[in-house]
Amino acid sequence: MKVGIVGVGLIPWRVRYADKTYYELALDVTKAALEDARLSPGDVDHVVWGLSDLMVAWVRQCCPSTTMQDYIGMAGKSSVHVSAGAVTGAMSVRQGMIEIMSGMSDVTLVVGSGKGMDLWDPEQNKRSSAFLKAIMLDLDTNWEVPVEPLAAANFGFAVQAHIDRYGAPTEAQMAKVSVKNHRNALANPLAQSGMELTVDEVMNSRRIAGPIKMFDCCLYSEGAAALILASEDRAREICDDPIWIEGAGASNLRSYMPDFDHLGRLPCQQQSARRAYSMAGISDPLRQLDFIETHDLLSGVELMSYAELGLCEPGQGGRLIDEGFTERSGPMPVNPSGGMIGCGHVAGCSGISRVGEIVQQLRGRAGGTQVPINQGRAIFSAIGGPGISQSCTIVLGKS
Repeated sequence: MKVGIVGVGLIPWRVRYADKTYYELALDVTKAALEDARLSPGDVDHVVWGLSDLMVAWVRQCCPSTTMQDYIGMAGKSSVHVSAGAVTGAMSVRQGMIEIMSGMSDVTLVVGSGKGMDLWDPEQNKRSSAFLKAIMLDLDTNWEVPVEPLAAANFGFAVQAHIDRYGAPTEAQMAKVSVKNHRNALANPLAQSGMELTVDEVMNSRRIAGPIKMFDCCLYSEGAAALILASEDRAREICDDPIWIEGAGASNLRSYMPDFDHLGRLPCQQQSARRAYSMAGISDPLRQLDFIETHDLLSGVELMSYAELGLCEPGQGGRLIDEGFTERSGPMPVNPSGGMIGCGHVAGCSGISRVGEIVQQLRGRAGGTQVPINQGRAIFSAIGGPGISQSCTIVLGKS
């Protein structure tokens, strides 16, 4: 059975939606996705909520999906809440696919929203740092949180281990990823951080952790995204250009970073990609994909992912960025949307949004970020969970 994506609802990434609750953001994208698919709420059988577990800390709501469902007009529908840190969005799409393939539903809404910048510190009279502190509760609170107090330090640990093991990438090569993704975002009206930067400007920005500078990092944001998934027969009835989920792979490894068997690698991403490729019949991603959207919470993580996704050998990611191979105009564009670095990121809806960006690319509706579509296939690969323990890769195609 094939599962198609027939509706997309996206809104701009922002530092803060001061005038919107997370309920309202979810409603906005749900309405947009239904309108895109020319459906009504009554046509939806099931809802998959992609809401980070950190919603509990951010909005003091233990079951946000339950309280939000009536608000978006889906009262009485069955639903499930997916939570897997930064992999939440991709895993939600996978769960929506499973729901339809099981025969339980014909039409499923996958929706997520994320806020965190409403948290206020009355003593300092400014935005609270509780948002960043809450993110670290995804990690092992006994062993990792005391020594890796920020997400940038956690991912930076893996980047530094990769450098120690392979002698690459250099900090200048990482800076080139930042330049690329910020520039790509200039053509994306939904992006938060589009800008023209030079390698020197990235290199001279404030150092955050190990080899990571400020412009090597994505910004935490607020946003929402929604997709409408449908069974093959319903998808063909709903629209003329459904985008099919051809493969979905996931992997969950140990969360404790120093206990990894392969320090400096992202084995969970390699496993999830291989499983997705196998399901989709992809044996040579360099020849069978048009472009890639992948996790770039840090620029160095994107370079590490090149090897895990089959674009090069480990340690050779820096060479690809030096050669312009992954530029929007290159042979294999990576993050033509701007990625997390250029667009923004909040766990939960971020991955749903990236899948939506791919759908628009494959439809030929990506506007200024559009890349040539020859093979009719692309992937989104997410990394996250506790530490760098989980990954989910989604293969999307036109055929």
